[in-house]
Amino acid sequence: MPLAAQAHPQLMGSTFRDGFPELWESIQPVFDEARRTGRGVEQSAAMPLMVERRGWREEAFFSGNFVPLSSRSTSQPEGFYNALIEVTDQQLAERRTTMLNRMASVPDPTLNAVYAHILKTLETNGNDIPLALLYEAKDRLGPTGLRLRGHIGLPTGHNLIVDGSDMDSLDGLIPDCRRADTAELVLIDYDERFGSISWGGFGSPSKKLAILPITSGSRIFAYLIVGTNPCRPLDDHCEQFLKNLGRMVSSIIFAAVNAEEAMKRQQQLESQLAFSDLKLRHLIEHASIGMAHMSLQGETLWANEHHYALSGRDAHDQQSPMAFLDGCLDEDRPKAQRAWDSLLESDNHVSVEVRTKRLFKSPIGDAEPAQVQILAFPYREHGITKSVMSCTTDISKLKWAQTFQARLAAEAREAKRQQEAFIDVVSHEMRNPLSAIVHCADGISNALDECHSKLAEIPQPCLDALTDNVAAANIIMQCANHQKRIIDDVLTLSRLDSMLLSITPSAVRPPKLVNSITGMFEAELKSHRIRCSVEPDASLSKLAIDYLYFDPSRVTQIFINLVTNAIKFVKPSNDRSISIRYGACLSDPHAFFAQDMFWATRSKHDCDVTANPEWGQGDEIYLTFLVQDSGIGLKSKDTHKIFERFGQANGRTHVNYGGSGLGLFISKELTEKQGGEIGVSSTLGNGSTFGFYIKARRVERPPQTLGELYHDSGKAGQAPEQLHVLLVEDNIINQQVLGKQLKKAGCLVDVANHGLEALDMLEKKTFDVVLMDLEMPVLNGLAAMQEIRKREVDREGLLGQALNDGLRGEQRLPIIAVTANVRQEQIDNAIAVGADRVMQKPFKATDLVHMMKGLVPQVTTPSTELPAPGLDGRIGDLVP
Repeated sequence: MPLAAQAHPQLMGSTFRDGFPELWESIQPVFDEARRTGRGVEQSAAMPLMVERRGWREEAFFSGNFVPLSSRSTSQPEGFYNALIEVTDQQLAERRTTMLNRMASVPDPTLNAVYAHILKTLETNGNDIPLALLYEAKDRLGPTGLRLRGHIGLPTGHNLIVDGSDMDSLDGLIPDCRRADTAELVLIDYDERFGSISWGGFGSPSKKLAILPITSGSRIFAYLIVGTNPCRPLDDHCEQFLKNLGRMVSSIIFAAVNAEEAMKRQQQLESQLAFSDLKLRHLIEHASIGMAHMSLQGETLWANEHHYALSGRDAHDQQSPMAFLDGCLDEDRPKAQRAWDSLLESDNHVSVEVRTKRLFKSPIGDAEPAQVQILAFPYREHGITKSVMSCTTDISKLKWAQTFQARLAAEAREAKRQQEAFIDVVSHEMRNPLSAIVHCADGISNALDECHSKLAEIPQPCLDALTDNVAAANIIMQCANHQKRIIDDVLTLSRLDSMLLSITPSAVRPPKLVNSITGMFEAELKSHRIRCSVEPDASLSKLAIDYLYFDPSRVTQIFINLVTNAIKFVKPSNDRSISIRYGACLSDPHAFFAQDMFWATRSKHDCDVTANPEWGQGDEIYLTFLVQDSGIGLKSKDTHKIFERFGQANGRTHVNYGGSGLGLFISKELTEKQGGEIGVSSTLGNGSTFGFYIKARRVERPPQTLGELYHDSGKAGQAPEQLHVLLVEDNIINQQVLGKQLKKAGCLVDVANHGLEALDMLEKKTFDVVLMDLEMPVLNGLAAMQEIRKREVDREGLLGQALNDGLRGEQRLPIIAVTANVRQEQIDNAIAVGADRVMQKPFKATDLVHMMKGLVPQVTTPSTELPAPGLDGRIGDLVP
């Protein structure tokens, strides 16, 4: 009954004409043929029939036959037997597949031809595609512009013919195309926009229209709008056909786009290649490099003009075999010949530098043979060397410059060596007498206390004389310290200029360091009636600051400069006072200082000094210092000058107050090398405040005391009653003065005049420590220390016996290098050959005794105050 559709049940008892009046015109010839022949007639499945079912006319296909039925003659049938099968789905699928196959056969892969082929193919199936519009998506017309590439069924001037509009437009079907960007298929209903269209196929308008985005991946090439078959329902078969159509069109358009882009790329590459070849020829002809192509017999096949210019010979002179060798200087011709032979034998490229007979005029006017560098390589075809190519470069200026720079470098090295030698000699010759002056002044200063300890009552005239002598000795000590600071500044400046100054961290307690430094100035402050207060900031306790890693000697040098300047400029004031404050912070160190602080201009230093492994992994801490005085102050315009090299506030500063102008410049450099800054805040007549900060790290585990370290090693021996010292010194005055001071400190002292004499004495006596001068006749200190260490390693003589017997707990003999050589490489050299410590001249005997105690902690030594780390060289390696 589905085939009879709405004709059932009226079809029962009715004729075919009455039951299917819409089909009678098509079927009548079949009845007539069956009646005429008296035989059954096949109904062709290829012929569509329009049937009324589902309430509307529908295209359908049937396969079957009509057989005449009669009891008499077959030409007079009494009826017909109709066997019928509907094959609509198969026929539609075949028709649509045929169209898609035809569309896949693209005769011309160009894009324009493909668009025309698509529309032409769609036009062959008007029943299924009664209407079609094809838009190409073009970026050049806007964000995404649409270009109409063709249509089927639209009359001229129709409102749906939109060309050149972008995707934001509301014209035609563009809004519906936008909706199709994210879908494979979008269906829209027929509306008034589709009026006055010449519909193909059955001539009826489509009830549904499909918008198919033509895509590949996320790229949209076009939009295809088609009308659907008005005489078929929009079922799954129809939707699948539309999707297949979209995929087919996408495939062939994508292929055409790729082919077109590939062709454009090929044309572009060909154009670039042609242009590149032209440029290459132009480059070769105008290059500053000589280029040549030669046969295996050494004949010049081709060369550019610069090749001939560099060789000093024209093209006519280089036609014969191996003629290129004639341009070489006679002395270098064998070298060029060997290079050629090597090239032919090994098939590898060869580079050679030769001098030519052509002359080169140097920048200073001298004429000399020109020099060229030749790079030659084989040209191969199918792995066989056919010829040789070469590139020749003029290196005359480079060679002359290298020679000239080598001479300059040698002269600079010699000048540097002479400068260092001069500084060494001057430093040595100035520090040796200064050392004696310091020892003598120190002895005179202690004379009054010694007399008080030995005499119950000192006669007044003697007391007055001793008091005057002590005052004079203090002045001598101040002058010696001032002279030493100048020498240290000059040495530090030379290290800064040579980039040799290093920052070496030690574990230090900031309060102990500050107190040690201010203690140095106690006598001077007292003699000039200057009040001095030292105030630790609350931030130290808040951050629980104990031990920090930083370089105490460099901080001390900065601090001494600032306190020395404060004392110098506060002397003329009526109210003489100096205030020292120090603290710590984790970030923003500027907040510790006044807002009007002028900070010295930073140099180009790498400020992250704490990144080295020797600083540990503790927290980064900024250590801050302030030195405030009530002195004369500075004008605001003068503050920027004082941190410059040899810079002072004004021309009268040196005349009135002295100084070299190096102290603050060196302090600035030292501060920056420790990751910090230095600045000043001052008002003329109201004093100055100098401040600086450095970067440090928290010590994760505080160091043990020397006694604890020695006890933990389990090597403590029997403590001797006195420290037995071997003083190796060639200067008689220093022998007498230092020997006397050491004896006063309770030491037993033996003296050797040079290194060889010291070696002899070490074979006769056992000593607790050796004080070794470095610059001595016969055998210097470096060679002597080296020999001492060798004998200990080889277990020779008394030195080896002391190690075997464990007299020092199996530790080697402590040696302190006492020297006026203070450059870092000299100190490092002394440590390398065997010194345990280096004491730089001048120094106080008390400091030397403490250094010896650090090396021999189990020995009995006088109770004296420990100096601040770094005040005299590296004396504070461990701070208790």
